[in-house]
Amino acid sequence: MSKRSNKRIARDAAKAVKKMSTFEKVVLFIVIVAIIAVAVYGYYQGWFDKFLNPITGNETPIVAEGEVSVHFPELGNDKTGDCIYIKVGDVDILVDAGSYYDSVDDIENYVDQYCTDNTLEFVIVTHAHEDHYAGFAGKGNYPSLFTKYVCETIIDFPMWNKEIKDTFKSYIEQRDLEVQEGAKHYTALECYNNENGAQRVYNLNDEGTIQLEILYSYYYEHKASSENDYSVCFLIRHGSNNYLFTGDLEADGEIEMVNYYNKNHGGLPKCTLYKAGHHGSKTSSSPELLEQIEPQYAVVTAVAGSDQYTDTVANQFPTQTFINNIAPYTDKVYVTSMVTDNADGYTSMNGDVVFNCTDGEITVSCSNNNTVLKDTDWFKMYRFTPSEWGSVS
Repeated sequence: MSKRSNKRIARDAAKAVKKMSTFEKVVLFIVIVAIIAVAVYGYYQGWFDKFLNPITGNETPIVAEGEVSVHFPELGNDKTGDCIYIKVGDVDILVDAGSYYDSVDDIENYVDQYCTDNTLEFVIVTHAHEDHYAGFAGKGNYPSLFTKYVCETIIDFPMWNKEIKDTFKSYIEQRDLEVQEGAKHYTALECYNNENGAQRVYNLNDEGTIQLEILYSYYYEHKASSENDYSVCFLIRHGSNNYLFTGDLEADGEIEMVNYYNKNHGGLPKCTLYKAGHHGSKTSSSPELLEQIEPQYAVVTAVAGSDQYTDTVANQFPTQTFINNIAPYTDKVYVTSMVTDNADGYTSMNGDVVFNCTDGEITVSCSNNNTVLKDTDWFKMYRFTPSEWGSVS
């Protein structure tokens, strides 16, 4: 509408008001004041939260129309790391690119089975640990994944403790080169605050029924002792199904998040799928978080039983503590790889894990087998069965 049209509307409205009787003007004034009063009261009572803040703890179920597939590929070595590929129609999302530089070929070969236009609409890098960003940094014979795909939007961590050197410097350089070639780059905090062109919620289909939502985390803007707590956290919302990804966020960060959403948004939603925090460590997947989200399925991206980080068997991924914490909610836990004494140092547990939801129908398919964690030989040898799982056949 032109400025001239706006002026004409304003002029006509002014004329209409002048023609009103004193009584009509009083009534109009009262109506306007009432509307403003209701709007102000409603704002402070949180009536509009569901429009401004999509997360609520108690929602009317909506059929999960359309298809979402979440892939947890093996990474081609005996090192634990994260890489998650999400497919929604023609939208391709790559989350992290661990576990090491030589995972680049494995990741590319896997993604190319599904990404047919060589374009990643979203890249999310959760935090500044190599087992999450190495494939984006690149090295020697393993060029950065940024050089292999057109990346439209890059979302990463707003804070870090590491010095800018070596592989971390390479990540930043490769990311910034991709931005120079046209990609948009935002931090998770910019996304949550809807700042500088970033969005808290991105629609992944035309209907807006499948969304990527960046969550708030306390450590987006407060110093943490661990890089893990700076992790980008997000939901994929698919009708009444929610899929939660928290990177390597530790328990204190999880509790801060739970408290924040309880106070401001009615809580976090129940989650159909949960990417186990920090590879199923004892310091993540806290009871406070799990009690809130009540996950139905969980996937652990790890080399089960590896002594990469500790010789204490109970604390090797996935830890006994993680198992105890998640047991009250689900026994549908899948793990990508496990350690062996062969030349590679690892073999598949479930292998590549693919979680798929099509119009509300959920399937889990794995490249090696579909055996849940509690039924594996590895579990029976190295873990204790929680009472909640003991009664499950």
